[in-house]
Amino acid sequence: MSLLFTTNVLMSQEQFWVSFSKKLSGEASAEELGSLENLIQEHPEWQFAIQNLEDLWKYQADKDPVAGEDAYMLHLHRMTEMNISLEDMPGEKGSSSNPKKRFARIYWAAAVLLLLAGLFGIRSLFSAEAKGDEVAGQVNEISTRPGSKSKVQLPDGSVVWLNAGSKLVYNKDFGKETREVTLTGEGFFDVTKNKEKPFIISTSSIKIKVLGTAFNVKAYPEDKQTETSLIRGSIEVTIRNRPNDKIILSPSEKLVVENDIARLETDPREKIRKTGNLVRTELPVIGTLVSINKLKYNPVDSTVAEIQWVNNKLVFRDESFSELAVRMERWYDVQIDINDPRIAEERLNGIFDSETIIQALEALKESIPFQYEKDGNKIIIHR
Repeated sequence: MSLLFTTNVLMSQEQFWVSFSKKLSGEASAEELGSLENLIQEHPEWQFAIQNLEDLWKYQADKDPVAGEDAYMLHLHRMTEMNISLEDMPGEKGSSSNPKKRFARIYWAAAVLLLLAGLFGIRSLFSAEAKGDEVAGQVNEISTRPGSKSKVQLPDGSVVWLNAGSKLVYNKDFGKETREVTLTGEGFFDVTKNKEKPFIISTSSIKIKVLGTAFNVKAYPEDKQTETSLIRGSIEVTIRNRPNDKIILSPSEKLVVENDIARLETDPREKIRKTGNLVRTELPVIGTLVSINKLKYNPVDSTVAEIQWVNNKLVFRDESFSELAVRMERWYDVQIDINDPRIAEERLNGIFDSETIIQALEALKESIPFQYEKDGNKIIIHR
């Protein structure tokens, strides 16, 4: 059984490298693209590696094609030493293109992919699959680096969008007996309904239980707050340090939990802060500040601000510059230091769509007078 499993995994990996190389070189047929998509859905844990390869491929093509060509020529040299000629490589039947040139394009793509994967350690994400019996106790981990986002379809059909700098972890046997995941960062979940197997999300400060619904969870460990925004359906939220208290959210509501708040109060039964359009009574949450607000809708098109990142829009409503800077760091993969506390406290509203980091900073300067210097991916903001 172990040998059969390992063999199937290795065949899947080989099929992936061939099909993905054809896709990037523009030589994949519709049937091959369909097979590649099915293969990726069977292995959602590969998607972070695939995303990185696509990003690196685009960067390579735009910035440094010479390295890829060098890799290709090196492989050609090795093939020549082994008396293997491109003339011997078959083309597809009915193809009007030159088989030699066609194979060269595919092989060049494969050479660049393997070179980039080796340089950035991406192949290990694939090879980790082929460990026979060791796989049984393993988990799938899908991550997104700063400046990128990813869409993942889980084995039960549920879809998760991961925002920049986020990580989703779930067991290999997800969906068989239970549906449980752990989230670090931000994710939008569209959960397939299954009354027999509730979908459970764990973060560092809350646990969310759903049957089938759509909602957003923002749980970056370095942030001051953890947020859960419900779009449709209903969800049950448990605060980590109050496991016996259940909070049920209704559509268009957002739960905000202050992270790691330890305070001494005369009355130990902390009231929920009444912020926004709050429609709730008190909850007995000790040592943790909790609020339930209405979601922020755009009056022009009725879009929900909390989930517009899925549509590649960075929406900010009445946020301090310091809070926005943290989000911009993830969004643009930069480091932002604000040297003036008065600038850091300024409140801002706006939307960034396709703007570069420089364009975004210039737009912010129209609302707040400040100067900035950029050195690599570090930005220093001052008066």
